[in-house]
Amino acid sequence: MKLFDFFKEHFFFLFSYLFFVLLFFHFFWLLHVETAFLFLFLLVFCLFGFCWFFYYFWKKKQFYDSFFEILNKLDQKYLVHEMDVVPNSFETKKLMEILYQVDKSMKEQIQKIYQTNQDFRDYIELWIHEIKIPLANLVLMTHNKENDERKILKQLHRMEDYIEQVLYYVRSEMVEKDYFIQSYSLKKLVSSVVKKNKDAFIYGSVSLQMNEVTGEVLTDGKWLKFILNQIIANSLKYQREKGAFIEIRTKQMNQQTLLIVRDNGIGIKSSELARVFDKSFTGSNGRGGASSTGMGLYLCKKLILKLGHEITITSKENEFTEVTIIFSHSDFYQVL
Repeated sequence: MKLFDFFKEHFFFLFSYLFFVLLFFHFFWLLHVETAFLFLFLLVFCLFGFCWFFYYFWKKKQFYDSFFEILNKLDQKYLVHEMDVVPNSFETKKLMEILYQVDKSMKEQIQKIYQTNQDFRDYIELWIHEIKIPLANLVLMTHNKENDERKILKQLHRMEDYIEQVLYYVRSEMVEKDYFIQSYSLKKLVSSVVKKNKDAFIYGSVSLQMNEVTGEVLTDGKWLKFILNQIIANSLKYQREKGAFIEIRTKQMNQQTLLIVRDNGIGIKSSELARVFDKSFTGSNGRGGASSTGMGLYLCKKLILKLGHEITITSKENEFTEVTIIFSHSDFYQVL
């Protein structure tokens, strides 16, 4: 810290102090106070002011010189507030408190980024393992010269779903920059997703009921189709061996539109139902016959909440699973 810079910063204060000293000097002069006393008054107050100024400068210089000396020795300079820097005034104490809060916030942000990257790395490792399975099946069928179109399409469809899932996982971190809200017909959206999965319906002998899908909702069509595809894909994956069906319908109630997807598949254990939307949770079904990354319903929940909707799930083991997406009748999106 340089004296000249400190002087420039406090010039107005020094000028004001000197002005008031001279004002009092002039006031006493008009009262015909003895000249010797006047000059003694002027000398004492000027000396007091300048001594106080240099003492204030010395205290600040002492703190900042010590602060920068420690800072220059540190490789990780953000740790400076944890070093032996002793505040010697109210101002420097507040400065150290600010540095502590800034450093704490930075660490929390870094931890958040680190955790996000670690989660993504864990997911990618799992995703690579999962996508290698249909790829290996296709290679094996090629070597065996199998021409079963049903089996080939099934493996290709699995690969397509995995690729789409990882793409939406990446996009889900910045969904606010990638969605467009407008009015969509639920029947058209559902029909599009069903058409995409038609081969799985046919080859799995799964009957479909969607006679009561009506109404329009404010949403992002691209994101909602991905969500519906994940839900239907789960129903197809965990279907029962005979007499499998999926029912899709809508229901109007209390200023809300409910889109309901119900199947008569193997269901979910009651002890696991509360965790199905957790990241990487596969449950006993996912660890059994059907492989699973445990990310489908997690992404559904994450995207649904960011779009301003709600999602619930009910199930009974070996009987049914019912997923409900709730759209509110609100002018929220129109206002935005």
